[in-house]
Amino acid sequence: MRDKLNIGLIQPVIDPNLCWNEDPAFVKKEKKKGKPTPYKLNIDKIAAERVWVEIKEGLRLLLNREIKPDLILIPELHLPISKIKKIEKISAKHNVAILAGVDFQRDPLNFKKISNKGIITIPNNWGSKTLISTKVSTLEFGKSYFTYMERQMFKNIEGDKCIEDAEKNMYVFKSSIFGSFGVMICADIFDIERMLLYQTEIQHLFIITLNKDLTTFFAMSESLTRMLYCNVIICNTGFYGGSLAVSPYNDPNERTIYSYRGQRMFNSKMISVPISKLIEAQNFDFVNGNKKKSGIVFKSVPPGYSDRINNI
Repeated sequence: MRDKLNIGLIQPVIDPNLCWNEDPAFVKKEKKKGKPTPYKLNIDKIAAERVWVEIKEGLRLLLNREIKPDLILIPELHLPISKIKKIEKISAKHNVAILAGVDFQRDPLNFKKISNKGIITIPNNWGSKTLISTKVSTLEFGKSYFTYMERQMFKNIEGDKCIEDAEKNMYVFKSSIFGSFGVMICADIFDIERMLLYQTEIQHLFIITLNKDLTTFFAMSESLTRMLYCNVIICNTGFYGGSLAVSPYNDPNERTIYSYRGQRMFNSKMISVPISKLIEAQNFDFVNGNKKKSGIVFKSVPPGYSDRINNI
């Protein structure tokens, strides 16, 4: 098990108030029919190409470092669907896992159901310091709880009345090198049931988002890092800023590993979060053990956590 997980965060800039807007002539035509304001399924081609240029620049900056990231995060809805294959090739070539939010997609069996998905690419020799990777495994995971803005959009997508296609599953990824982690998209951070299932199961929680309520998300992250007793990492759009990484360190000055605020600013950054020491703390007997002598640098586990560990 590694001591640290190196994570690259890329913050391209998407303006959600403009990028999915329909052509004004089509909007007028739909309004005359008495229908809700129409929106495009995917962001316009010019914006998509600009965002892809920013993603490529972020990848270049992160992958040309002497110490490279093990995992790269790209925010919710930012990766054009047409670029998924390129992301997979980059993932395999550089032996780096990539977790990215993909633009809206229709269900191929029901065109009126719209999903908000992310992908994670795992190279076949991920984490190896000697072996190169020749292929990747790619998993799609979806958003379960859509925002009111998304549901409002789906009332008219390119002339069709659509509904959200909610994810019914939750995922835990297990790695003998990097620890276990959970993934979620934006508003799923408020899914209490999912948090209870994640507790004691993961060392990292990755959240990709396109969200302007930075204060609430930062507060939720602080709560989750204590409740789940794990690292919590948020990757948000550069349009709003607000990416964050926190860990349940005992010293309050160390708990915030990374915090970025800055509207309408592209940014990329590599950070490191603990693995082996955190696992040691997750399994430590805080009742009978001596935290200081044992070198535990994290807060005590939350109430009931050790009972759940012992019952697994």
